[in-house]
Amino acid sequence: MPAGSFSSRLRACWRLKAALAVLVCFTFCVPYFLIGNFPILPVRQLPLTRLDRAIGFHPYAWVWIYQSEYLIVNAIPWLARRREELIRYVRGFAVLSLVSFIVFLLFPIRAPKPPVENPTGMYWLLQLYDVPTNCLPSLHAGMVVFTLAFGNRIIGREVGRGVKLLFAVWGGLILYGTLATKEHYVVDIVTGALLALIVDRITWSRSLAEDTPQQRADVPGFGGEVVIGPADGKNFAGQIEQVGQKDSAAVVRTEKS
Repeated sequence: MPAGSFSSRLRACWRLKAALAVLVCFTFCVPYFLIGNFPILPVRQLPLTRLDRAIGFHPYAWVWIYQSEYLIVNAIPWLARRREELIRYVRGFAVLSLVSFIVFLLFPIRAPKPPVENPTGMYWLLQLYDVPTNCLPSLHAGMVVFTLAFGNRIIGREVGRGVKLLFAVWGGLILYGTLATKEHYVVDIVTGALLALIVDRITWSRSLAEDTPQQRADVPGFGGEVVIGPADGKNFAGQIEQVGQKDSAAVVRTEKS
């Protein structure tokens, strides 16, 4: 992706991105930590599968990879150019979280990690805020898969196979790190990833063109309709580019001559 395109993507709808980042963080964290720390039904523990046992418990070796998920989840949405893309991401994120929260309430499951005395470094930080339940489905897996799928939809055509492979490997390592730190069971990862893919498919079941008329014309930078004078060829392309620099979510139409 060219540097100019990357920069313009970060600037596009930046007010909306900042507002949504704060809103999503607050509305997610409050129920997540309440449900995880104060279960209302008996907490269960699942038996370890052969794969769970084969991977073992290696918290210090994999905790940094595990935590790197937050880089993906927080950075990729900022590459969206259009308001509709952001709204779709937030809608999908909300559905993914809501379904998971309902399952957490009905089937609280304790993570399989053994106790570690006097944890240090990044693993100490993880244990400081980690919740003992909220296992199935894994939201850690779900969020990274959903966000990577979103990134592929909005910039997949602008990046090469090498970049896609890099992020696929990164995502795979995060999923493995989730098992190696024993934050989740294998079944949690599978269900979380599948739920994320289903939500992604539903979220993008309609084309962006169907959402365009719903844009807010009265909010600068949040989309709207811009009328330009009659033009053709290079002049028309030049006017389109100028409008896009001011508001990447704007709908452009020409004035009849």
